[in-house]
Amino acid sequence: MRIVLPILKTDPDFLELKQRFDKEKMELLENDIMKNGCHDSVCVWSGFIIDGHKRYDICHKNNIVFRVSTKTFDTKEEAVSWICSQRLNDDNLPEIERRYLIGKKYAAEKIARNANAEDTEQYSELLDEMRVHDSKIAIKLGRVFHLSSSTVVKYAQYARAIDSIRKDFPEYGEQILTGELKISQDNVIELARKPKSKIKVILLLTSKAKRIYTSDLDFDENCKAYRTATTATKGGSIKDMPAFDPDAYVSSLALTIPSWINNIKRTAKNSDVRIISDKAKVSLRQALDDLITISSVVKKLLED
Repeated sequence: MRIVLPILKTDPDFLELKQRFDKEKMELLENDIMKNGCHDSVCVWSGFIIDGHKRYDICHKNNIVFRVSTKTFDTKEEAVSWICSQRLNDDNLPEIERRYLIGKKYAAEKIARNANAEDTEQYSELLDEMRVHDSKIAIKLGRVFHLSSSTVVKYAQYARAIDSIRKDFPEYGEQILTGELKISQDNVIELARKPKSKIKVILLLTSKAKRIYTSDLDFDENCKAYRTATTATKGGSIKDMPAFDPDAYVSSLALTIPSWINNIKRTAKNSDVRIISDKAKVSLRQALDDLITISSVVKKLLED
């Protein structure tokens, strides 16, 4: 006989703060709950789950009874701050997530504190009061987590940048947060400042390497410099330059690719793989992998 279990709501802002489980850890948790029951309660605020999303899903999947613990907060931001505190108690928390959660906690407490600040008739006085509150929050969190107040503020910028990237590119944003996609804190902030179209290209071009360097963020400027230098070596004044052709690069590539195909066919037909050196094999294999990768990138760009 199936047990009637409570139906709880989820909120995207709370979900993005939940603990991340890999497949193995998720299986261990599910096996433990199925064997021993769900000992830890699912915490809620205003009917929304703020802690225990995985336990809730497992219990509903397997029709296992669970307890619900209700938390009382005046605002959503206070609930976010509480979630961050719970996660930050984990000694095994990865450094990227630690910085992200400290930044989210600071941002949430700042909003909650300023929302609760007394009204004032003078706008400038209100701004001054808010700045003092923000500074006090940064100092307080700095003491708790053994950081300078400026580092706490920097972590808030970092968290905001990750959220911005994750909003438009969920898969890549999650990879940054889990450390699968390697990128420094400063470069995450810089990447998030770029137009969405450029962010997309940067993420596509670096998807195979799983690492984004500072030079990757400047690739468009480097391309401009290259085109400028190339034009200058050809001589002639600006007035002598031909009109801009938006199809030039694509048309040129379309004409060049058939010769590549012929070369590849000729190589496959005439080469004896038994006598080719390992070095040559590795070199060709790498070149072909790069060709496949960049072809996929170009195809995706053309689909937009």
